[in-house]
Amino acid sequence: MYKFLKTAGIVAVSVLMVTSCSGPGEVHEYAVNDLEFSLEGPLFAGPNGAQTEISIDLADVLGEAFEEGMRISDARLKTATVFPHDSLGFSQINAFVVAFASDNEDVSMQEAAVKNPLEEGAAEAVLDVAPEAELGEIMEDGKVYVVLDADLAEDYWDGNRDFKLNFTLELTIK
Repeated sequence: MYKFLKTAGIVAVSVLMVTSCSGPGEVHEYAVNDLEFSLEGPLFAGPNGAQTEISIDLADVLGEAFEEGMRISDARLKTATVFPHDSLGFSQINAFVVAFASDNEDVSMQEAAVKNPLEEGAAEAVLDVAPEAELGEIMEDGKVYVVLDADLAEDYWDGNRDFKLNFTLELTIK
């Protein structure tokens, strides 16, 4: 009986230690504004994409609260808004998709927001965020590729199309 109680006690303490160490972590908002994308022409009807690299430095995000060894354990996109950055506005744009990727080959690119269809005459496109998009593994290394796809209604031969993206991430830090 003593041996059973001793084993049960060790198991209980081990479980308690593991669950206390893997708590939810602290949640911090991280905003990126005026991220520029240029879809380089010639452009064809259908999806056309551009990507921009960003770096997420936890020391900058957390300031004095940063401690060595902290990492991003989870990340969720909270908001995403696309703005036109050329004289054409959203002319001939049907839809937008925002996705995130990393250099880690074991982690798939995640589509995180979409706007389809785009409202006619809109000055900005507030995208619908995919709450199930888990971006934590993509954000872990701090180097992230943000991909913007614009679905064009027709071919555009006269140059590039330019857009800006504002978005907010909810980062869980452990």
